[in-house]
Amino acid sequence: MKLVKLGLISVLVFGLLFWGITLLFPSNTVISRVTSIAGRSDSLAASIRNNEVSLQQLLAAGHADLRVQAADIPFYENNLFQPGAGAAMPDADTIFFRVNQRGKMVAEGGLAFYQLEADSTTTQLFYVFQTPWYNPLQKMKMMMADKAFGPGMDSTLLRLKRQR
Repeated sequence: MKLVKLGLISVLVFGLLFWGITLLFPSNTVISRVTSIAGRSDSLAASIRNNEVSLQQLLAAGHADLRVQAADIPFYENNLFQPGAGAAMPDADTIFFRVNQRGKMVAEGGLAFYQLEADSTTTQLFYVFQTPWYNPLQKMKMMMADKAFGPGMDSTLLRLKRQR
């Protein structure tokens, strides 16, 4: 009987210790990929806004059930890149997006265009994942999100480069 009590107490203490350590993991996870694309930043952003280059085709290629919503301000609560949610980024032309599947949000993020050189634009695709602070398993899963979403992000930037 003492061994069973000791086992239960050990499992409880280990579970609480594990949960307490996972509170130190961040609840916001940002995954980002960057490439250089020929052209000006304002023309690249304008071609997406005017639907010359479809954001739906870029982000949901091969997945007919994914729906992409775009906006000029972030969908997520806190703008992680600058204080003041909803403020435009001063040094980038950014299109924010939300990807939904069957009414459920799959990913939020943005496509930022930085004009660092005259003949090319540095293009950044980023996803922002927000998890509850109290959910340790989901926070640990998001630590592996780069492995799950990275190849898709690389192919999205490659498709954007080809369409330009």
